[in-house]
Amino acid sequence: MKRSTRTILIVIGAAVVLAVLVIANLRRPDTGTAVQVAVTGPGSIRSVVSATGELRALNQVNIQAQVMGVIERLPVAEGDLVRRGDLLLRLDRSQYEAGLVQARARFTQARLSHTRVESLYARNLVSGEQHEASLAALEMAEAQFRQAEDQYDKTSIRAPIAGTVARVNVREGETVMLGTMNNPGTVVMVLADMSRMQALVNADETDIVSLQVGQAAEVEVDALPDTTFRGRVTRIGYMPAASLSLAGTEGTDFEVEITLDTLIPALRPGMSAAAEIVTAELEDVLVVPIQALGRREVEGRERETVFVIAEGRAELRPVRTGRSSDTHIQVTEGLAQGDTLITGPYKLLSRLRPGRRVRPQQNADRDHDAAGK
Repeated sequence: MKRSTRTILIVIGAAVVLAVLVIANLRRPDTGTAVQVAVTGPGSIRSVVSATGELRALNQVNIQAQVMGVIERLPVAEGDLVRRGDLLLRLDRSQYEAGLVQARARFTQARLSHTRVESLYARNLVSGEQHEASLAALEMAEAQFRQAEDQYDKTSIRAPIAGTVARVNVREGETVMLGTMNNPGTVVMVLADMSRMQALVNADETDIVSLQVGQAAEVEVDALPDTTFRGRVTRIGYMPAASLSLAGTEGTDFEVEITLDTLIPALRPGMSAAAEIVTAELEDVLVVPIQALGRREVEGRERETVFVIAEGRAELRPVRTGRSSDTHIQVTEGLAQGDTLITGPYKLLSRLRPGRRVRPQQNADRDHDAAGK
């Protein structure tokens, strides 16, 4: 057989095989692209806001001196229990005592002098101008005496509340400085009522709108990792407190105060704390996995959507959502219980188009018993 004839026969045989394969492929039914699915059903939603901060006593006072001086006596130490009015610190009062004696003497002299002027004025022996000057001198001397008396009293610092001496920042012999515009002054000690504790945490600006006073919270303390403390939000800051984000850029946080329900003696002010504030708890609502949700254009505007399987094909359906948890989100409009959602794979879902033939993967998770939990 000639070479050209052999070549023709080979080409014809290959064409026949290819035609058979094409015909067989056309006759094979299109079962669709395999997708991961979930069936919609009732579930629960527990939305939380996470925040970090530190503990402090519910009633905590920074003690500062109101007059300057050298510490002469410091009768308390850290950890001491004090009652309201107990002496915490005494400054050297010799200078203020001398000023008080002088002011008292001037006040006594002005009072006696004005008594004589009053007598003379009653008999019209001095003018009204002299009487007014005498009265002004008396009032000035009295004001100076009251001021000197007040400064003398302030050399003794007493406890404004009953509680524990949480921190002492000074020692006997040190000089206490007063605060100015550029210097906040010496905080000599911190007094705290340990009977109630709070967590002071910073919440991100995107979360603060969902927080309300009275919401339940769970607080964990680094020092006690196996214990969770329950509490409630008692205050939400209105002014932001700028902070650094993980990327090193400045973020905006708001201060949130959580009062703990129970007292644990091991807790101390300043301990690091992490809080989860419950913003919503919903039961028996229609929920779907978060990964099934996407934003796509529907009728000329971008909306939240999901893909459902209808008659073996992907159908794009716009939905309206409500609260969400870490894994599920509430759907308030657009779906019914029992709808089969397409949840993945992610790469396929991101490129999926309406009308494409699809089929559920084998062993796909259709159970929804743990939805939203």
